[in-house]
This record gives sequence, C-alpha cells and structure tokens, in this order.
Amino acid sequence: MGLDRIVCLANSYKHDHRCVAGISLVTKRWVRLVGRQVPGCLTIKETCYPDGRQVALLDVFEVELGENCGTNSHPEDVYITGKPWHALRRFESHSDSQFLADFVNKEPVVMQGYCDRVPVSKFERTPAKCSLELVHGEDLWWWIREGNDKRKNRAVFRLGQIGRIRYDLAVTDPAWLDQLNLLPAGIHSHALLCGGKPRNTLLTVSLSEPFEGFHYKLVAAVVLLPK
Repeated sequence: MGLDRIVCLANSYKHDHRCVAGISLVTKRWVRLVGRQVPGCLTIKETCYPDGRQVALLDVFEVELGENCGTNSHPEDVYITGKPWHALRRFESHSDSQFLADFVNKEPVVMQGYCDRVPVSKFERTPAKCSLELVHGEDLWWWIREGNDKRKNRAVFRLGQIGRIRYDLAVTDPAWLDQLNLLPAGIHSHALLCGGKPRNTLLTVSLSEPFEGFHYKLVAAVVLLPK
C-alpha cells in the first residue's frame, strides 16, 4: 500500500504485546497496524522509532503499509512492512482538534450496541462496520476494583442526550493504567486525574479479539487534547 501518515490514537496492551491504531491523514480512515511476528499484534520493538522511543498518543508518524489483513470483526487491520517508523510532528493545533471532532461518534450506540461486548456469532453473519471509534464520554469516572489478587480498571461514562446510556468498559491504555495504579481501589473522578482542571478528553474504543464467545469493547486510549 505504500507510505502513510497516521495520527496515533491508541498504543494499548494486547496480550503481552501492543495494538497501535489511528487515523490516516491520507485516506481519512481508521487503521490498525499488525506485524508479522505475533498474530494480530505488534511487538513493543515494532512500535518504536529508530531512536527507541515508542509511538505516543497524538504523534503523527510515517509508516510503510503492506497488504490489508482485515477480518469481519477487525476491518481496519493492515500489515506493516517492517521498515522504520518516523515521527513527523505532534497533533496538537486547533485545526488538529477540529479534524478529530469530525471522527467523534455522535450517537449513543457504540459499535452497534449498548453493552460492553458483542457476540462472536454476530460478525460471522455480518461484517462489523468498524472496530475502532472515538467517543466523548460525559460524566467520566474511573472504577478500580481489587479481588483474587487482581486489579481491574474500568472507565464509566455516559453518551447521548436522550436516555443517557451508561458504559462500563475495561481500560488497556498503558500510560493511563500507570496513573490508575497510583490510586487506591474505588471510584475516582476524571477531574481528579487531570489535576482538577477540565480537559477535553476523547476515548478510543476498540473491539477485542474473540474471547469466550464475545468481542469486548475496550478503552484503548485516553486522549487528552490540548486547550
């Protein structure tokens, strides 16, 4: 497919590896990057620039893409060729924020449903329209639970003006999890994690690979836009 310029909107945990996704500034479409070393994932090394830095949220980077490898549940997937990625700039201007606003889901429905998961059988019959979405979650809270020697981190937010649909989704954003790990178990306001200052925050929601008969909706990135 050749060279592409992508604004990074997710560099999230995927098993023991990473999932990098964003919007192409060339095609104006979502892209999820897939390597050859681990099925459906990128190794951490594959997500790094030549100087060793990992691609970060709101980086615009250049990458050479290979052939599409999309599936019924992940139509945006495309192979990388393995050539080095190059950082171009940060996506932080006012016009950049306006660009992202056009991709924000304006509906209360996230990925064809109100639940936190989609049955695998649904996409066996009908391909997904998308497996990546930007949402502007209102009344955003972070729910940290502990039990059985495990710590679970969830994003709780509402969408829509009518009905005010509430979502409760697992978080897989490494940088945001580092912040949540500093907090005790409980429910914490988003404002607390932003120093008490309002921030324009977008959430990148991604559909997981199949797990026990379902694809789960995950908060793959917490995107804090500049003022």
